[in-house]
Amino acid sequence: METTANTSDNIITRSYEEYYQVILTYITYRITHRYEAEDLTQDVFVRLLDYKQMLRPDTVKYFLFTIARNIVTDYIR
Repeated sequence: METTANTSDNIITRSYEEYYQVILTYITYRITHRYEAEDLTQDVFVRLLDYKQMLRPDTVKYFLFTIARNIVTDYIR
């Protein structure tokens, strides 16, 4: 049986592998600066760690896009 920490780590690892390019594309589309978009994309995954205990495979995509939207909004301000 996996511990909750291991399960959360696996969810984060899989979500990074699966959604990194999608999140990068979304952010690049919104701000059009590729290097800044790469930095902001990394920030999305770092912030995802704050929600580590709440993550489930069926909600991780929602968290990622919510975090990405908020980071882009803050960046544009």
